[in-house]
Amino acid sequence: MRVLFLGRFPNPIHGAALMNESYYNGLKKDKNFNIKKIKINYSDSLDELGKINLKKFFGFFIVFFKLLKELIFFQPKIIYFELAPKGFAFYRDSIYVLLCKIFRKKIIFHFHAKGVETLNKNFFSRAYARFIFKNTKSILLSNLLYYDIKSFVNKKDIFILPNGIKDNLSNKEFEKIIQERKKNKKLQLLFLSNMIETKGPLDVLYICNELKKKKIEFECSFVGKFQDSNFEKKFFKELNSLNLERECKYLGPKYGKEKFKILEKTNYLIFPTTYPEETFGLVIIESFMYGIPALSYDNASIKEIILNKKLGYVSKKGDWENISKELIKRIKKVESSKEIREEFKKKYLLDNVLKDLKRILRIWKN
Repeated sequence: MRVLFLGRFPNPIHGAALMNESYYNGLKKDKNFNIKKIKINYSDSLDELGKINLKKFFGFFIVFFKLLKELIFFQPKIIYFELAPKGFAFYRDSIYVLLCKIFRKKIIFHFHAKGVETLNKNFFSRAYARFIFKNTKSILLSNLLYYDIKSFVNKKDIFILPNGIKDNLSNKEFEKIIQERKKNKKLQLLFLSNMIETKGPLDVLYICNELKKKKIEFECSFVGKFQDSNFEKKFFKELNSLNLERECKYLGPKYGKEKFKILEKTNYLIFPTTYPEETFGLVIIESFMYGIPALSYDNASIKEIILNKKLGYVSKKGDWENISKELIKRIKKVESSKEIREEFKKKYLLDNVLKDLKRILRIWKN
C-alpha cells in the first residue's frame, strides 16, 4: 500500500514531530507498505513556531510542488496528514488538502493538537471546514477529544489511536532502577516538557515551595527548552524570589540517554499543564515506562491516561495546591512502580500502536 505522510517532523523536537517520525519509520520497515514523507514544517527551532517569516513563505511553495510531484508520480493510495487544527496554519494546510482532493485521494487526518472547534465561529470558516473534512477520516488520540471536531466530523469517521513509544528497558534493567531509586536520599521530582508557561513550570515551583515550607527534603529537575526569552526571565525571577535555587535546578533540554538517566532516579513526574493545544501528554507515558507516577491537571485526554491513583493524580486546571497536598500525602507511601510499568506495556508500546495504525490504514484503503 502506498502511503504519503504529510506532517511535522524533527527538527524542532516536540511531541507531534516525534510521533510522526516514529510512525513513518515503523511503517517503512513493513514490506506491505510503500511510504514517503513530506515535511511541512519549516521552523528550525521552537522559537519560530507560530511566527510568519520569509523561509516559511517559500516553504509553502516548496511543499506544494513536492506534493504535486508525489501525487503524479508516486500515486499514493492514502494521504496521511497531520493537519493544523486552527488559525492561519489550518488555511495554509487546507491548500494541500484541496490539491489532494483534486487528485481524488483518500485522506486521513491525524490530530496532535486541538482547535478545530474555533472554525465554527462564522459562516465562511464553518462551510469551508465542512468541505475540507468531507469524505475524509480522522484519527484522535482519545475519545475525550471528539468534542473538538464533532461539528465537522461524524463519529463513524473517527478512529482512536493513543500515542505509543518504544520500550527502552528490559525487565532486569527495570528491577535494577527500582532498587537504585530506593536509595534516593531526597525525593526526586521532575518537570519534563518544553519550558512554556502554560505547560506549568511556574506551578511546579509553587508546589516545590509548599514542600519546602513542610521541611521536606527534595530535589526538582526542570528539563526542557525555553521557547520565549521573556518567560525564561520570569521563571528564574520566580525561582529566586521563592529561594528555591538549592532545591530546583534547570538542566536544559535533554534527549536520549541523558533524559533516560534523569527518569531512572525520578520519584514523581509533575506536569501541571494548561497548554491550550495539549492533547495527550507524551511525557506521562514516558514516566510510566520507568514506573513513575504522574501528577497533572485535567486537560485534554490526561485523565484517561492517569486512570487511577496507582498511576498518579489528576487535579482540576490551575489547582496546584491540590497537587502539592496529594504529593505530600503520597511521600510516605510505597508507589506501585511495577503496576505503572505494566500499564505502559499494556497500552502504550509503539509496536502495538503501529499495529493499530496499519489496521486503520487498511480499513480506509478498502
